[in-house]
Parts: sequence; C-alpha cells; structure tokens
Amino acid sequence: MSDEETLEQIVSEARQLLRKGQFRDALEKLEPARAFGDLEPDLHDALATSHYMLGNLDVAAEHFERVTRLDPRRGSAWTNLGAVYNRLGNYARAAEVLRRAVQVDRHSSAAYYNLGSAYRHLKQWAMAVPAYREAIRLEPDQPDAYVNLGQVYFEIKNFPQATVQFKKALELRPDSARARKGISQCDAATNALQSKSSPFGRLVDAEQLKHGQEADELSHRRLSESERIRDRQQIQQLCATLEGDAAEVLNSLNDRIANALFLLTKGLALASKRERDAAALQALEQLAEARREYAPRLLKLRRSMKQFRDHEGSVR
Repeated sequence: MSDEETLEQIVSEARQLLRKGQFRDALEKLEPARAFGDLEPDLHDALATSHYMLGNLDVAAEHFERVTRLDPRRGSAWTNLGAVYNRLGNYARAAEVLRRAVQVDRHSSAAYYNLGSAYRHLKQWAMAVPAYREAIRLEPDQPDAYVNLGQVYFEIKNFPQATVQFKKALELRPDSARARKGISQCDAATNALQSKSSPFGRLVDAEQLKHGQEADELSHRRLSESERIRDRQQIQQLCATLEGDAAEVLNSLNDRIANALFLLTKGLALASKRERDAAALQALEQLAEARREYAPRLLKLRRSMKQFRDHEGSVR
C-alpha cells in the first residue's frame, strides 16, 4: 500500500472517530501521519478539526492556516479559520479571513454567518446586517442568525425590525431564550422611547400649577391642569412617532446603502471584469431601491411633523 493510500485511509478513519466524538483518539491517529503527509491539506484539515473540538484553538488556527496555503480554493478552510478567530476574539483577523471565504465560495451560508458575527463584535453594524441577511437568504432555517441580526438592529435602535427578527427565530425555535429576551428588551426600549419628554415645544410644568401659580403666568395656554397633562401626553406621543419615523428613514437607508457597499467591496475582489461589472450593477440596483423606499418614508415623516405643528397651533 502506498503512502498516499495509507494517508487517505488514516484521514478517513480519523474523521469517523471525529463523528463519534472521539476527538483525542482521532488526534492520536493523525499525528504520526505528519511524518510523510505534512503537505496534504486533508491531513491538516482533520488535525485542525481535532484540535478545535479539544479546545486547542491556537493550534487549530495554525492547521487551518496551513490548509488555506496548501489549497487556497478550499472555501471551508477559510470559513473554519474565520470561525476559530471569532472564538479567539480576534475579530479583525476573522473579518479579513471571512471576506476571503465569501470570495472563494459565495454560496456558503456559514461564511456569511461568521462574517456577520465578526462585524457584530467589531460594532460595524452596517456591514453585519447584509452579511447576516445573506446567510439567511442562503439558508433560511437558522434561528441563531435571526437572533444575531435582531441584536444588530437593536444596537442601531431599529426596534421594530429587531422584533421581527426575534419573532422569526421563535418560529424556528420556540424555546429560544435569547429571542424571548430580545423581544422583551425591544418592548422595554420602545416604551421608554415613547415615555420620554418631548424635546420640542414649550411644555407647562404641572407641578408649578399645584403650587398656586396662575396659568397665564406660566403659559399662554388657557387649559385646566388635567387638560395640560393630556396635552403633554399627546405631545410626547407625537414626538415618539416623529422619532420612530425618522429612525425608520435612517435605518432603511442604512440597510440599503450598507448592502450596496458590501456588494461593491465584494465585487472589487473578484477576478474577472465581468464579475466586477455584475457586482457593480447589483450595487446600483440596491441604491436605486433605497431611493424608491426613501420617498414614501420621508413623506410619512413630513406628515408626522405637520401633525405636530398642527397640534401646537391648536393649543395656542
């Protein structure tokens, strides 16, 4: 039996041990093979997996790095290497590696998912959103991807969209504690937003009325105390609506423009001019869609502002 055949058999048997959860036995089987198969990517891939499962992340990274040098077109090696760097907390290096992973294999949901995680930890929200969305597009049944995307939306204060993602996660995994917690946090944040005092207009301090001061000394509004309180609540609600509408406009633009930038970044790394042109066209389509979505949202915001001004005028 030749060395190559022997190595193939060793790697095959080691992978069977890995599938059974016998990680240390797999490692012991693989290590001696390095004496004659150190240039074989399959050997280093199996060694990397064994070390990863045993918690030896630094060693696993070294072997996955070796695989990417021996076989640069192996997308799974780039993806796994990025996942290891995420686990190590080296998110900048993870993002760099995973950008290469999606260049090698644009159909890998795992690559986009891990890329989204790297961007999320780097707080690069605008890049995390399209990465997670692409992971979900390629593989929709991923509750963790929906939860992570929901957390990104929560960070940029797009609570309605965050809630949508958390609910999708619950549809796939009804017992997801992270998704339930996310919905609770969105509800609390939305309620807090709506209860904030308005930064617009001049509001009467109802406490001053209780101390016997005349209404016309405090404001030109000739309203009773209860009417003033209702007026304050209405203004707070109008301002919360305004803030929500403005956030919707900005977040919608942010999502679309981020998608376009992501496509352009990906396109610049492609080898052929035809592929780069196709990526650029996709990016332009994303920007055009952003413009189409922007107009009705802006109109909605303007209507909310007019409603606020009309209310102010009605109580003068």
